[in-house]
Amino acid sequence: MFFVTPSRAFSEGITVAEPNSQQSRKAAYLLVLFQAVFATLVALFFLIAADAAAAKSAFKGGLVAVIANFVFAFFAFRHSGADKAELVAASMMRGQSMKVLLTVVLCAVVFQQEQTVAGPFLTGFLLTLLTQWTAPFFFKH
Repeated sequence: MFFVTPSRAFSEGITVAEPNSQQSRKAAYLLVLFQAVFATLVALFFLIAADAAAAKSAFKGGLVAVIANFVFAFFAFRHSGADKAELVAASMMRGQSMKVLLTVVLCAVVFQQEQTVAGPFLTGFLLTLLTQWTAPFFFKH
């Protein structure tokens, strides 16, 4: 459904950039899903290598990264089109601000829990964040 006829575009108000923005939005959400799966794998590794407390901490670390990236993707890809450039830029900035703020708040909430193990938490968080650097190798349009 990436081809839009001119009559449909005119009648539905679809911009030329909309199919590309839909692809970008889909790719962003796919990356968040990939990060969630990766966070689960890191937690399973800690469950096998250490114990349940370390696995829970690693999963919580990965979950902090996943939730923050989901919020960013939600805000960043809300608007599209060249005629809405200022709105797109504002949405990106809002998404980045919300991502940073949410990361700080979620880390503070998790570290207030007594059973959190700092090493696995930070490992799960950082490894999950690093998966976005590898995304171009796995997700090619």
